[in-house]
Parts: sequence; C-alpha cells; structure tokens
Amino acid sequence: MNVDKEIKSTRKLIFLHLFPGIALSIMYIFFSKVGILAGYPRVVILSFSMIFSTIPIELGYLFYVAKKEEGTFNIFKILGLKGKLKVKVIIFYALVSIIVGAILLIALKPLPNYLLQTVFCWIPSWYNFIQDMSLFSKNYIIIAILVNFFILTFITPIIEELYFRGFLLARMKWMGKYSVLFNVILFSVYHFYSPWLIITKIATMLPLYYFVYKKDSLKLGILVHCLVQFADAVSYITLLI
Repeated sequence: MNVDKEIKSTRKLIFLHLFPGIALSIMYIFFSKVGILAGYPRVVILSFSMIFSTIPIELGYLFYVAKKEEGTFNIFKILGLKGKLKVKVIIFYALVSIIVGAILLIALKPLPNYLLQTVFCWIPSWYNFIQDMSLFSKNYIIIAILVNFFILTFITPIIEELYFRGFLLARMKWMGKYSVLFNVILFSVYHFYSPWLIITKIATMLPLYYFVYKKDSLKLGILVHCLVQFADAVSYITLLI
C-alpha cells in the first residue's frame, strides 16, 4: 500500500469504522418496530437490515475510492493485504485462529450475559437478536438458515473483510503495532446491535487479525470469518434433525 494513500486522520478512521454500524442499528430498530417482519426470528430482521445499511455503505465507499484513485470501479486495485501464502499456510493459521478464538470464547462465556444483565440491562429484549430458535416453527427455521447462510455466512463477512481489513487496516500501517488493536476495537464497537459482546469480540478476534496483518493475507481473514459464521448456520440446521 502506497504510504501517500494511508488514512492518517484518527477521526476519519473512527468515522469510517463506526458509521456503517450506526446505520445498521438504525435500520434494525426501524424494521423491528414497523412490523414488516413481525414473527420472524430477529436474526432474519438483522440480516434484512444489513441489505439496506452496511452492505451498500461499505461496498459503495470502496467503489467511490476506487473510482477516485484509480479511475475504475475495480475495488481490488485499492485493497492491501494481498500477500500470497501457500494454501497449507493459510489453513494452518486459520486453524490456529479458530482454536485460540474458541478457547477464549469458552473462557469468557459468562461475561456477555453478565454485561447484558448489568451494564446493558436498559436495552429492551426485542433489540437482542440472539433467540432460542427451537421456539420457532420449521418454516421459520428454514428461512433463518437460508438467510444466515447467504447473508451472514458469505456476503456480509466477505464485504466486511474487504472494507475493514483490505481497505481500512491496510491504510493504518502508520500506527505500527497499534493498528491491529485499533482496527479490532473499532470493528467490535461497530457491532452496535450487541454491545455486550464487544469485549469478547476484541479478545477472540485479535489473534486472527494479528495473523492477517503479519502475514499480509486478506484471504485468511475472509476464510476464518466465513467459517465462524457458518457455525451459526449449522447450529440452526441441527434444529431440523
């Protein structure tokens, strides 16, 4: 990444990290209250909200920068972290990231519920997208699986990695060793729809994105992000067995 193209304004970095998340929360609240998707699992409402917020905002900004800097809408020309790793190396670091993340997730398991019941007890129950999916009918579960599989497992993770890592993190190298930490903290806060998970997200994501940064591999971030989200889709599928 050309040094001249790095984003050295901290305020701008904070805005670019958080604005899509603010838009998502607004759309999530809107669709939750207007009743268009009343009766559907909240994960479906959340996914539908992404279609009208984070997805077009993040992709749109990448297209805007690509056109401005390169005179083309080919966003891959403005992305960094495009180092070439052998497949076996990517698989190795993916497995390490998932295992370390899983261990930290288990260790911190009590924390989100504690924060939800204390620090964030003022948040209304309808805002929490995490639900007991076994309470829904088979048809609703199937819809949740399809939505989760296409939007939350593939489309959103890929776009987020292109935007937050391929674009933003790649242009934060002037921060040195603090760039990954800054990126992960802001990316965790970006999930305004689940603030009680911020600390857990920071802890579990830091190892992965440290590897992504050090190995200069956007592909590693995309692979692990998609695999982690796929686990949720699998958990829904087990409800149909």
